[in-house]
Amino acid sequence: MDLRTNTAQPLHSYGQMQRGFRPLYHADTVNHCPGCGHTAWHIGRSSAECAHCETAIPLAHAASQPERPLFHVTCSATAMAA
Repeated sequence: MDLRTNTAQPLHSYGQMQRGFRPLYHADTVNHCPGCGHTAWHIGRSSAECAHCETAIPLAHAASQPERPLFHVTCSATAMAA
């Protein structure tokens, strides 16, 4: 049985060959765009965009943290009704 077709295992447990190429923007190095090779970037909160061809890639520090909501409502009439 081929374990790569087993959907019970999470995707992150496989090696990079099975996951594919996932470029990340690292703030402490020179980053070349995977689309055009240039090194000029517009940096946002969670992604960087190439200034030349507009290819967007996630920031390495943002991609390593789990996603969380911006706010959490605890005392709402709508939340209490559900």
